[in-house]
Amino acid sequence: MFSKSFISFVTLSALLVAEPAFARYRWLERDNKAVLLYPRRFGQENPAIIGKISGACPGGVCATLAGQAIGTLLAGAAECAQQDLADSIIDASKQFDAATAANMVSLAKEFRQAEKNTPPDFTTNPPTNRNSVFCQTAPKNAQLNGLVQAQDPANNPDIFFDPATKQSVKKGAQANTFPFGTSGSAPAAAAPAASSPAAVLAVNTDCPAAVTVTVTPDAAAPTDPAAVTVTAGATQSTAASSAIGNFGKCSVPQIKFGVGFDNRKETSFEPVDQVSFNHGSAQNIAIITQFICDTLTNTCGADQTAKNTCKTAQAAAAAQPPKTGADADAFNAAFGIKTNFAAVQAIDDQGKPVGAAPAAAAPAAAAPTATVAASAAPAAAPASSAAPAAGGGGGIGNFGKCTVPQIKFGVGFDNRKETSFEPADQVSFNHGSAQNIAIITQFICDTLTNSCGADQTAKDTCKTAQAAAAAQPPKTGADADAFNAAFGIKTNFAAVQAIDDQGNPVGAAPAAAAPAAAAPAASSAAPAAAKPAASSGNQAAAGNLQKFTGNLGGVTPPPVTALGNGQFQVTGNAAFNNEQNALVRSCDVQHNQCANAANASGNKGALTVSACATQQTACNAANGA
Repeated sequence: MFSKSFISFVTLSALLVAEPAFARYRWLERDNKAVLLYPRRFGQENPAIIGKISGACPGGVCATLAGQAIGTLLAGAAECAQQDLADSIIDASKQFDAATAANMVSLAKEFRQAEKNTPPDFTTNPPTNRNSVFCQTAPKNAQLNGLVQAQDPANNPDIFFDPATKQSVKKGAQANTFPFGTSGSAPAAAAPAASSPAAVLAVNTDCPAAVTVTVTPDAAAPTDPAAVTVTAGATQSTAASSAIGNFGKCSVPQIKFGVGFDNRKETSFEPVDQVSFNHGSAQNIAIITQFICDTLTNTCGADQTAKNTCKTAQAAAAAQPPKTGADADAFNAAFGIKTNFAAVQAIDDQGKPVGAAPAAAAPAAAAPTATVAASAAPAAAPASSAAPAAGGGGGIGNFGKCTVPQIKFGVGFDNRKETSFEPADQVSFNHGSAQNIAIITQFICDTLTNSCGADQTAKDTCKTAQAAAAAQPPKTGADADAFNAAFGIKTNFAAVQAIDDQGNPVGAAPAAAAPAAAAPAASSAAPAAAKPAASSGNQAAAGNLQKFTGNLGGVTPPPVTALGNGQFQVTGNAAFNNEQNALVRSCDVQHNQCANAANASGNKGALTVSACATQQTACNAANGA
């Protein structure tokens, strides 16, 4: 007979040698639900890099970034949150000395490749270890190009966890199961445009980033000798495609020069179109020009003529005085784009002027014979619309360290459905949108005194501009045209259809009228562009050409109207030479605003980023695209 002590010994032995079959999958629980801070491999992969980030720079900057970094690696974080944080580290590095900045960039790259925490799929037996989905948006900083997060080698290589749906996704079922959607095995039903970094599928609302606007290059490259229309936000080139080349799916290259790019104190260069040419700022324009010319080959599918033009533009820029706006003017001129960044005062990293105040000189390199038309698109880039008046502004005054004021009018500012007004230059005049232009004009005039250091002539011009805007029909593009005209800037926002907060047109479709207020005598600070893309004789055709009426999340595609010159205007966006390209842009804008709304509402229920993508496909199909 066994003794009691022997029975106790046997029982204890059995417990000690029992197979711990589910030890790896036993999770913390609360209220009978699994806690979402999954511990698998997290301790092995991430704290080391987070600790290095925390101590990488002084002033609490890196400590704050490290605190934010932890959340981007958790299971529920948006698919691009990790990349966005890595971009933030690189952005912050630019305020420090070279050694600190270089270390921060290195850490950002290391962090971007850290493994994210993903939960197993407990609906299978045994539970399936899942990979994290890949961000489909190109990074802001070129140093992160091609980098993705690591995956646990113990994971099932064919199963991913999608934080947007909290579900398992089979490899190939969605574009984000491949880095940048690069696999050819993804089915046709995958999320749209994932094969190109131009697609912006979602906006990470966890970070205080700027509002992202989806801009899709024209689907068909121009083949006729007509003007090449570049992406909204850039000055247009009307050089014949036969003269400067075919740029494939990219816009005509253009570089801007100014203060404030990537929060820099000093002047620097940056590509105007960050969709086609996604590169941060640089003080040496050669860095930007080389990147653009490489991109024409690597991404755009440009022809040899376009590549040759880019080489010519590189040489023209290199022949100008270094680190001055003349470099950008020379590069742009080779593509038939006339800008006047030579009038921008060069500034060092202490915020002090470098050299004498420049005259508002013409671009140094001769442009092709085609003249340049100023874009009437509401999103026109402020730097290429009007040169700063530092060092003298002629009849309109001297605006100190700010640019010549300009206001734009359109749909989509701050995710509004309705048309509204906004300063074109958000560096000099950092103010959100407003339906009443008086709010914007008052802010701009106050800023000339409070921040810019403008002279009295400039302040008086601003008061004149205020009165001119107030005399126009309220809440119409004519208000912005009148304000801009007082500074010698000719725009044509009167051609933009006013829209109410339900997305419905207000009043009749406007004619493409000339600005209502007469501009002062031409001054050295007035923009170099000659005329709006749509002349005063062009009438907007009655009716909206956009056939799609879907409104997921209350967001409708912006109207598309025909202009009398063979172009098609997307309300709040650019004018296109091709109707279908305009309709596709309208669908793109709806998709982007829908995705913003989905992210803002938690990506729940019927309003999800995935549903927005499905709606975009339906929108394109309705228009035969």
